[in-house]
Amino acid sequence: MNYQLIYKAANSHEAHFIQGLLKRRSIKSQLLGENLSIAIGELPIEAMQVDILVPKNQLPESEKIISNYEKNLSLDNQDREWKCEKCNKLNPFNFDICWNCKQ
Repeated sequence: MNYQLIYKAANSHEAHFIQGLLKRRSIKSQLLGENLSIAIGELPIEAMQVDILVPKNQLPESEKIISNYEKNLSLDNQDREWKCEKCNKLNPFNFDICWNCKQ
């Protein structure tokens, strides 16, 4: 299978997260360079980056997933707050229930 570079993750953790996003859509991926992190201190910071490769025939769908991921990264967290309908308190975007009234 022919693979193509789709993204350069900042580190192994980000690479595995993105790999999980791809896997949810049944897209196989390969990670290159994740084992270089054991040499931290001896290599430049760019060496910690991990290349994510996907099959060429799944490139368009993979690009959509990466684009959505990058879009979510760039959102300002204040724009992603939500207001509780019961008590009208603002909650961070990642809260599933209101911190104030627990609804």
